[in-house]
Amino acid sequence: MSTKEIAYSIIDGMSDEQLSAFVALFGKSSEIPNSETLEAIREVEDMKLHPENYKSYDDVDAMFKELLA
Repeated sequence: MSTKEIAYSIIDGMSDEQLSAFVALFGKSSEIPNSETLEAIREVEDMKLHPENYKSYDDVDAMFKELLA
């Protein structure tokens, strides 16, 4: 039996709840990111291109000290 046939056999034996979880885990999402998510993605891309424009830390304690000040 091929791997694909084994997978089909397993899927055939799943309950509706298990199938829903399977689709949620392995199915392709058709959701389009909202504007806030798209802006965050653009910001990360800019950070990768221009790291000199963004603050970074070598010490976690120093980072938290500044963030919580």
